[in-house]
Amino acid sequence: MFLVAGTLVFETACAQIGARQKLIEFLRSADMGAKLDAPVRISANDSGVVCITDEGDFITQHVVMQPELSAGVEVIKESNLRIPPSCTKAVIVTHGWIDKGGGSWPADIAVAISQRVDPNEWVCGFFDWAGGAAVVSPVDAAKYARDIAGARLAKAILELGVKFKHVHLIAHSAGCWAIDDAAKKIAARIGAVIHLTFLDAYVPPFWNQSELGKIEAAGWVEHYYTKDFTLAATHIDLAGAHNVDVTSIDGLVKDHKFPYRWYYATVAGSYRPTDREKDRKVVTKSGGLDYGFERSREAGQRNWQKSLALKRGQKAVLLRKSKKK
Repeated sequence: MFLVAGTLVFETACAQIGARQKLIEFLRSADMGAKLDAPVRISANDSGVVCITDEGDFITQHVVMQPELSAGVEVIKESNLRIPPSCTKAVIVTHGWIDKGGGSWPADIAVAISQRVDPNEWVCGFFDWAGGAAVVSPVDAAKYARDIAGARLAKAILELGVKFKHVHLIAHSAGCWAIDDAAKKIAARIGAVIHLTFLDAYVPPFWNQSELGKIEAAGWVEHYYTKDFTLAATHIDLAGAHNVDVTSIDGLVKDHKFPYRWYYATVAGSYRPTDREKDRKVVTKSGGLDYGFERSREAGQRNWQKSLALKRGQKAVLLRKSKKK
Protein backbone atom coordinates (compact mmCIF):
# COMPACT_ATOMS: atom_id res chain seq x y z
CA MET A 1 0.00 0.00 0.00
CA PHE A 2 2.77 2.43 0.96
CA LEU A 3 4.65 1.59 -2.24
CA VAL A 4 1.56 2.31 -4.35
CA ALA A 5 0.89 5.58 -2.50
CA GLY A 6 4.51 6.65 -2.93
CA THR A 7 4.40 5.86 -6.63
CA LEU A 8 1.22 7.91 -7.08
CA VAL A 9 2.74 10.91 -5.27
CA PHE A 10 5.87 10.69 -7.41
CA GLU A 11 3.86 10.46 -10.64
CA THR A 12 1.68 13.40 -9.59
CA ALA A 13 4.76 15.50 -8.82
CA CYS A 14 6.31 14.63 -12.17
CA ALA A 15 3.08 15.55 -13.95
CA GLN A 16 3.00 18.91 -12.18
CA ILE A 17 6.61 19.61 -13.13
CA GLY A 18 5.88 18.69 -16.73
CA ALA A 19 2.80 20.90 -16.86
CA ARG A 20 4.69 23.84 -15.37
CA GLN A 21 7.52 23.40 -17.87
CA LYS A 22 5.03 23.40 -20.75
CA LEU A 23 3.46 26.60 -19.37
CA ILE A 24 6.87 28.27 -19.17
CA GLU A 25 7.69 27.21 -22.74
CA PHE A 26 4.33 28.57 -23.93
CA LEU A 27 4.86 31.91 -22.18
CA ARG A 28 8.31 32.23 -23.70
CA SER A 29 6.91 31.50 -27.15
CA ALA A 30 4.35 34.25 -26.52
CA ASP A 31 7.17 36.78 -26.00
CA MET A 32 6.74 36.83 -22.21
CA GLY A 33 10.29 35.77 -21.45
CA ALA A 34 11.16 39.20 -20.06
CA LYS A 35 8.43 38.83 -17.43
CA LEU A 36 9.56 35.33 -16.51
CA ASP A 37 13.15 36.53 -16.13
CA ALA A 38 12.28 39.82 -14.39
CA PRO A 39 15.60 41.20 -13.11
CA VAL A 40 16.71 43.20 -10.11
CA ARG A 41 17.61 46.74 -11.10
CA ILE A 42 19.95 49.00 -9.12
CA SER A 43 20.03 52.76 -9.59
CA ALA A 44 20.36 55.97 -7.59
CA ASN A 45 17.50 58.41 -6.97
CA ASP A 46 17.61 62.20 -6.90
CA SER A 47 18.57 62.15 -3.21
CA GLY A 48 21.59 59.99 -3.97
CA VAL A 49 20.39 56.86 -2.18
CA VAL A 50 20.60 53.46 -3.83
CA CYS A 51 17.35 51.99 -5.22
CA ILE A 52 17.26 48.20 -5.47
CA THR A 53 14.14 47.13 -7.35
CA ASP A 54 12.92 43.57 -7.77
CA GLU A 55 10.86 43.66 -10.97
CA GLY A 56 9.26 40.27 -10.36
CA ASP A 57 5.78 39.48 -9.08
CA PHE A 58 4.28 36.72 -6.96
CA ILE A 59 2.32 34.84 -9.66
CA THR A 60 5.09 34.78 -12.27
CA GLN A 61 8.10 34.21 -10.03
CA HIS A 62 6.70 32.21 -7.11
CA VAL A 63 3.88 30.24 -8.72
CA VAL A 64 4.98 29.77 -12.35
CA MET A 65 8.78 29.85 -12.21
CA GLN A 66 8.97 28.87 -8.52
CA PRO A 67 11.78 29.93 -6.15
CA GLU A 68 14.50 27.61 -7.46
CA LEU A 69 14.34 29.32 -10.87
CA SER A 70 13.55 32.85 -9.69
CA ALA A 71 16.04 33.54 -6.92
CA GLY A 72 19.24 33.58 -9.01
CA VAL A 73 18.25 36.45 -11.27
CA GLU A 74 20.17 38.95 -13.39
CA VAL A 75 21.21 42.15 -11.60
CA ILE A 76 21.24 45.26 -13.78
CA LYS A 77 23.17 48.30 -12.58
CA GLU A 78 22.09 51.60 -14.13
CA SER A 79 24.67 54.12 -15.34
CA ASN A 80 23.73 56.69 -12.67
CA LEU A 81 24.90 54.39 -9.87
CA ARG A 82 28.06 55.73 -8.26
CA ILE A 83 29.52 54.14 -5.13
CA PRO A 84 32.78 55.50 -3.66
CA PRO A 85 35.42 52.75 -3.47
CA SER A 86 36.03 53.74 0.17
CA CYS A 87 32.56 52.54 1.25
CA THR A 88 32.69 49.51 3.55
CA LYS A 89 29.27 49.68 5.21
CA ALA A 90 25.68 49.56 3.96
CA VAL A 91 22.19 50.17 5.30
CA ILE A 92 19.17 49.05 3.25
CA VAL A 93 15.50 49.56 4.18
CA THR A 94 12.52 47.59 2.87
CA HIS A 95 8.77 47.32 3.19
CA GLY A 96 6.20 44.61 3.84
CA TRP A 97 2.85 43.41 2.49
CA ILE A 98 1.00 45.65 -0.01
CA ASP A 99 3.63 48.35 0.17
CA LYS A 100 6.53 49.71 -1.84
CA GLY A 101 10.00 51.16 -1.39
CA GLY A 102 10.28 54.00 -3.90
CA GLY A 103 8.33 57.16 -3.07
CA SER A 104 7.43 55.76 0.32
CA TRP A 105 8.75 55.43 3.88
CA PRO A 106 11.72 53.07 3.10
CA ALA A 107 13.14 55.76 0.81
CA ASP A 108 12.46 58.40 3.48
CA ILE A 109 14.40 56.43 6.12
CA ALA A 110 17.27 55.78 3.70
CA VAL A 111 17.52 59.48 2.90
CA ALA A 112 17.32 60.44 6.59
CA ILE A 113 20.15 58.03 7.45
CA SER A 114 22.25 59.23 4.50
CA GLN A 115 22.12 62.72 6.01
CA ARG A 116 23.67 61.46 9.24
CA VAL A 117 26.54 59.34 7.93
CA ASP A 118 29.69 59.82 5.89
CA PRO A 119 28.84 59.09 2.21
CA ASN A 120 32.40 57.92 1.69
CA GLU A 121 31.86 55.14 4.24
CA TRP A 122 28.19 54.23 3.93
CA VAL A 123 25.93 53.05 1.11
CA CYS A 124 22.35 54.01 2.03
CA GLY A 125 19.43 52.64 0.08
CA PHE A 126 16.09 50.87 -0.06
CA PHE A 127 14.78 47.64 -1.55
CA ASP A 128 11.48 47.62 -3.46
CA TRP A 129 9.77 44.25 -4.00
CA ALA A 130 6.27 45.65 -4.57
CA GLY A 131 5.36 42.98 -7.15
CA GLY A 132 5.88 40.21 -4.64
CA ALA A 133 4.15 42.14 -1.87
CA ALA A 134 1.03 43.04 -3.86
CA VAL A 135 -0.93 39.88 -3.06
CA VAL A 136 -4.23 39.10 -1.35
CA SER A 137 -2.73 37.14 1.52
CA PRO A 138 0.05 38.41 3.82
CA VAL A 139 1.20 34.78 4.04
CA ASP A 140 1.94 34.81 0.31
CA ALA A 141 3.85 38.08 0.76
CA ALA A 142 5.94 36.43 3.48
CA LYS A 143 6.55 33.42 1.23
CA TYR A 144 7.78 35.64 -1.60
CA ALA A 145 9.96 37.61 0.83
CA ARG A 146 11.54 34.48 2.30
CA ASP A 147 11.85 32.41 -0.88
CA ILE A 148 12.67 34.98 -3.56
CA ALA A 149 13.01 38.61 -2.43
CA GLY A 150 15.67 37.81 0.16
CA ALA A 151 17.85 35.99 -2.32
CA ARG A 152 17.47 38.79 -4.85
CA LEU A 153 18.34 41.44 -2.28
CA ALA A 154 21.44 39.50 -1.24
CA LYS A 155 22.54 39.08 -4.85
CA ALA A 156 22.11 42.80 -5.52
CA ILE A 157 24.13 43.81 -2.45
CA LEU A 158 26.88 41.33 -3.29
CA GLU A 159 27.07 42.67 -6.84
CA LEU A 160 27.39 46.33 -5.85
CA GLY A 161 31.12 45.88 -6.23
CA VAL A 162 31.93 46.42 -2.56
CA LYS A 163 33.08 43.83 -0.04
CA PHE A 164 31.11 45.20 2.88
CA LYS A 165 32.37 44.79 6.43
CA HIS A 166 29.07 45.85 8.01
CA VAL A 167 25.52 45.47 6.65
CA HIS A 168 22.43 46.90 8.38
CA LEU A 169 19.09 45.70 7.00
CA ILE A 170 15.79 47.24 8.17
CA ALA A 171 12.36 45.81 7.34
CA HIS A 172 8.70 46.01 8.26
CA SER A 173 6.19 43.18 8.68
CA ALA A 174 6.48 40.43 6.01
CA GLY A 175 9.62 42.11 4.68
CA CYS A 176 11.47 40.86 7.76
CA TRP A 177 11.71 37.44 6.10
CA ALA A 178 13.43 39.04 3.10
CA ILE A 179 16.18 40.72 5.13
CA ASP A 180 16.60 37.64 7.30
CA ASP A 181 17.28 35.42 4.27
CA ALA A 182 19.44 38.08 2.63
CA ALA A 183 21.52 38.48 5.80
CA LYS A 184 22.26 34.76 5.99
CA LYS A 185 23.38 34.66 2.37
CA ILE A 186 25.52 37.80 2.70
CA ALA A 187 27.17 36.58 5.91
CA ALA A 188 27.97 33.24 4.29
CA ARG A 189 29.59 34.90 1.28
CA ILE A 190 31.60 37.82 2.67
CA GLY A 191 31.53 37.44 6.44
CA ALA A 192 30.15 40.94 7.03
CA VAL A 193 28.95 41.94 10.50
CA ILE A 194 25.16 41.90 10.32
CA HIS A 195 22.66 44.19 12.01
CA LEU A 196 18.97 43.36 11.54
CA THR A 197 16.16 45.72 12.52
CA PHE A 198 12.72 44.10 12.48
CA LEU A 199 9.75 46.48 12.66
CA ASP A 200 6.53 44.70 13.68
CA ALA A 201 7.79 41.44 12.18
CA TYR A 202 4.98 39.33 10.73
CA VAL A 203 5.09 35.61 11.54
CA PRO A 204 2.47 33.60 9.59
CA PRO A 205 0.55 30.79 11.35
CA PHE A 206 2.66 27.67 11.93
CA TRP A 207 5.91 29.39 10.90
CA ASN A 208 8.84 29.16 13.29
CA GLN A 209 9.54 32.64 14.68
CA SER A 210 12.91 31.50 16.02
CA GLU A 211 14.20 31.41 12.42
CA LEU A 212 14.13 35.21 12.31
CA GLY A 213 17.51 36.59 13.32
CA LYS A 214 19.11 33.16 13.58
CA ILE A 215 22.42 34.14 11.99
CA GLU A 216 25.94 33.10 12.85
CA ALA A 217 27.64 36.38 11.92
CA ALA A 218 28.73 38.53 14.85
CA GLY A 219 26.24 41.36 15.06
CA TRP A 220 22.96 42.39 16.56
CA VAL A 221 19.24 41.82 15.97
CA GLU A 222 16.45 44.04 17.31
CA HIS A 223 12.66 43.90 17.07
CA TYR A 224 10.35 46.87 17.68
CA TYR A 225 6.63 46.12 17.84
CA THR A 226 3.27 47.54 18.81
CA LYS A 227 0.21 45.58 19.94
CA ASP A 228 -2.13 46.49 17.09
CA PHE A 229 -4.98 44.74 15.26
CA THR A 230 -2.63 42.11 13.81
CA LEU A 231 -2.51 40.58 17.31
CA ALA A 232 0.09 37.90 18.04
CA ALA A 233 1.08 37.66 14.36
CA THR A 234 3.37 40.67 14.83
CA HIS A 235 3.83 41.48 18.51
CA ILE A 236 6.02 38.51 19.29
CA ASP A 237 9.08 38.47 21.51
CA LEU A 238 11.41 36.92 18.96
CA ALA A 239 13.86 34.34 20.27
CA GLY A 240 16.62 35.71 18.05
CA ALA A 241 16.17 39.41 18.78
CA HIS A 242 16.39 42.05 21.47
CA ASN A 243 12.70 42.94 21.76
CA VAL A 244 11.32 46.42 22.38
CA ASP A 245 7.59 47.11 22.89
CA VAL A 246 6.60 50.58 21.63
CA THR A 247 2.85 50.12 22.23
CA SER A 248 2.55 52.72 24.98
CA ILE A 249 3.99 55.47 22.77
CA ASP A 250 1.68 54.53 19.88
CA GLY A 251 -1.57 56.45 19.53
CA LEU A 252 -4.96 55.66 21.05
CA VAL A 253 -5.67 53.32 18.12
CA LYS A 254 -2.63 51.08 17.76
CA ASP A 255 -1.20 50.97 14.25
CA HIS A 256 0.83 48.24 12.53
CA LYS A 257 2.66 51.00 10.64
CA PHE A 258 3.68 52.94 13.74
CA PRO A 259 7.03 51.17 14.30
CA TYR A 260 8.44 52.37 10.97
CA ARG A 261 7.12 55.90 11.49
CA TRP A 262 8.75 55.87 14.93
CA TYR A 263 12.04 54.50 13.59
CA TYR A 264 12.19 57.28 11.01
CA ALA A 265 11.65 59.80 13.82
CA THR A 266 14.55 58.32 15.80
CA VAL A 267 16.78 59.03 12.80
CA ALA A 268 15.48 62.50 11.88
CA GLY A 269 14.66 63.71 15.41
CA SER A 270 10.99 64.27 14.56
CA TYR A 271 8.12 62.53 12.78
CA ARG A 272 7.43 63.23 9.13
CA PRO A 273 4.97 66.09 8.40
CA THR A 274 2.57 63.50 6.93
CA ASP A 275 2.60 61.29 10.05
CA ARG A 276 -0.26 61.56 12.50
CA GLU A 277 2.32 61.78 15.29
CA LYS A 278 3.96 64.83 13.66
CA ASP A 279 3.47 67.05 16.74
CA ARG A 280 4.57 64.46 19.30
CA LYS A 281 7.89 64.22 21.08
CA VAL A 282 10.00 61.27 19.91
CA VAL A 283 10.31 58.82 22.82
CA THR A 284 13.40 56.61 22.68
CA LYS A 285 14.60 55.95 26.24
CA SER A 286 14.18 52.95 28.50
CA GLY A 287 16.39 52.28 31.47
CA GLY A 288 18.66 55.17 30.50
CA LEU A 289 19.33 53.72 27.05
CA ASP A 290 18.19 55.21 23.74
CA TYR A 291 16.53 52.84 21.27
CA GLY A 292 15.94 53.09 17.54
CA PHE A 293 18.64 54.62 15.35
CA GLU A 294 20.93 55.25 18.32
CA ARG A 295 21.48 51.50 18.64
CA SER A 296 23.02 51.29 15.16
CA ARG A 297 26.61 51.43 13.93
CA GLU A 298 25.58 54.47 11.92
CA ALA A 299 25.11 56.38 15.18
CA GLY A 300 28.69 55.69 16.26
CA GLN A 301 31.03 52.94 17.41
CA ARG A 302 30.35 53.53 21.12
CA ASN A 303 26.60 53.12 20.63
CA TRP A 304 27.18 49.99 18.57
CA GLN A 305 29.34 48.40 21.26
CA LYS A 306 26.56 48.97 23.79
CA SER A 307 24.10 47.30 21.43
CA LEU A 308 26.29 44.22 21.11
CA ALA A 309 26.13 43.77 24.89
CA LEU A 310 22.30 43.66 24.97
CA LYS A 311 20.64 40.27 25.33
CA ARG A 312 18.34 38.63 22.79
CA GLY A 313 15.31 36.42 23.22
CA GLN A 314 14.02 37.99 26.42
CA LYS A 315 10.78 39.70 27.33
CA ALA A 316 10.47 43.04 25.58
CA VAL A 317 11.82 46.27 26.99
CA LEU A 318 8.99 48.80 27.32
CA LEU A 319 9.24 52.31 25.93
CA ARG A 320 7.05 54.74 27.84
CA LYS A 321 6.40 58.45 27.85
CA SER A 322 8.13 60.19 30.73
CA LYS A 323 5.82 61.19 33.57
CA LYS A 324 5.16 64.90 33.90
CA LYS A 325 6.44 66.41 37.14
